[in-house]
Amino acid sequence: MDSADQGIASSVRLTAVTIAGSVAMAPLLYVVHRRFHSQLALGQAADSLADALGGLGLLWALKVASRAADDEHPLGHSRAEPIAALVVAVLVGVLAVEVLQSALAGSQQVQVDTPLALAFVVKIVFKSTMIGWGTVLLRARRNPVIEALRTDALSDVWVCIVSLVGVLAARLGWSGVDRALGVLLAGYIAWAGLRIARENIALLMGTAPSAQRQRELLEVVRSVDGVLGVDRLIAISHGAALNVLVDLTVDPARSLVDAHALGHDVEALLMAQEDVQHVRVHVGPQSVTEG
Repeated sequence: MDSADQGIASSVRLTAVTIAGSVAMAPLLYVVHRRFHSQLALGQAADSLADALGGLGLLWALKVASRAADDEHPLGHSRAEPIAALVVAVLVGVLAVEVLQSALAGSQQVQVDTPLALAFVVKIVFKSTMIGWGTVLLRARRNPVIEALRTDALSDVWVCIVSLVGVLAARLGWSGVDRALGVLLAGYIAWAGLRIARENIALLMGTAPSAQRQRELLEVVRSVDGVLGVDRLIAISHGAALNVLVDLTVDPARSLVDAHALGHDVEALLMAQEDVQHVRVHVGPQSVTEG
């Protein structure tokens, strides 16, 4: 299994666990809302439901991303991954609106009890586990789906922490804090959704990787024995992966067969990079003025 397949497999596992946990959390939080009239609990129940439904869409997109290149998609299906991440961004945006509406419309007094706080703690523990898992996976390979799920989980943790603050405030008699915090959380959730959308739209638009990453790829090419210079290196995003175009120069005395073999060596080294999906190498002789 190559690095791209491993990344998709990791995304599938993280998504499946997220779905399972969200399916369990949604009814629990809704019952808590009905019992204690907490708008924050209702918002978290809606969030868990959205996570579960969105996860099903993610699994479908990841299945598409795992398909091999074909005649209609000669560069593969890796763009399905940022599309899947955009699904998360949309759901996060919908959640922001729902939390805001719930906070503004709520009129019932919050009843404070231990189960209300425990419900938020349970979600914090679950989402924190997803954050830790996602962070470990991202250290091995950049993946927009894992990053989106991690960002969503991080948002949920902060929401639940603030929710606990709201519960404690209500215990002290400041029940209006529950609603005020709901408004603030809606803004935070909306910001997180916009950030996910912006990052993945950039991947779909074929933007270049960071300057640091381009320098690293350039060093990979220059490390090949026989490469005298690199006239051009272009790296652009194709979904979650990179397509790289390289124009390099070699000794004009080198035979055509040797130059061709050197080009294959460069291609193999670049393809060994975990974020590179497609490489095209052009080999030309170094001019006298360059030498």
